[in-house]
Amino acid sequence: MAPIPTDGGPEMKLCYVRLGLRDPAAAAAFASDILGLQPVPNDLGCQLFRSDQRAHTLCLSDDSEPVVIGIELLTDELEPIGDAIRAAGFEVKVASDDDCHRRAVRQALLVRDASGNAIDLVSRPSVSGRRYFPSRDAGVTGLQDVGLRSRNVAEDLKLWTAILGARVSDWAGDAAYIKLDEKHHRIVLYPSDRAGLVYVGYAVESFDAIMQNHYFAQERQIKILHGPGREPASGQVFVRLAGPEGHVFSYGCGMNDITARHRCRQFSPVPSSLCEWGSDGSEIPEFRRLVG
Repeated sequence: MAPIPTDGGPEMKLCYVRLGLRDPAAAAAFASDILGLQPVPNDLGCQLFRSDQRAHTLCLSDDSEPVVIGIELLTDELEPIGDAIRAAGFEVKVASDDDCHRRAVRQALLVRDASGNAIDLVSRPSVSGRRYFPSRDAGVTGLQDVGLRSRNVAEDLKLWTAILGARVSDWAGDAAYIKLDEKHHRIVLYPSDRAGLVYVGYAVESFDAIMQNHYFAQERQIKILHGPGREPASGQVFVRLAGPEGHVFSYGCGMNDITARHRCRQFSPVPSSLCEWGSDGSEIPEFRRLVG
């Protein structure tokens, strides 16, 4: 099977993040009161949150699966994609009706990359007929990007690039920025000794919103782990916050759009390759490892 084309228009979208937690209720209070996401009533035994027109972009539960990211494929033909993933040696199974119901999608392939990160490849995720109404005026406009830990970046990239047709837009040391649509990146793979999540990033409408959320977090004694700063590779201005149970959440704005003419660049493994404004992200282990 040929890779899914991504240069003729967006063919994949970052869809949602599912987090399994010891105390989903406490994390839900953070998502609503601090991040400003909109809670979604449901009968699925989990906490769902909206950040845009979609039915949800964040799911918090006591599920045994600690981290899952959802990627929307703009096709209903999932069987040949599953065959290609399986032939390449990656773990994949077809989602059951119950799996799809809990994810609010029509179809899904449940995949693991070489590091063991769980990735849902989904078709037709639900959108809401109601206007997105945030719990506070944080300026959130949608799910922006996700940082993943990778035990072997080269092996994990085979899933994203050779099979799914994504592109590496840039490198920062050995961290790979992965382009799924018109934006510079939606996924970043950071070298690590384990699988899992480095951060979940939400887009906000302006630089003013970044600074307002920064001060809001400080006033409520939420620890700032990185930023305010600016990524030299993507142009994204960001601030990253310590969230429940060790998870990291971020706000970002101004990420560059790039086209097929963009040439992949190699940034040196130094702190300024992660933030050109000089903010210190060393409290995030993968950042410290990357530039250490």
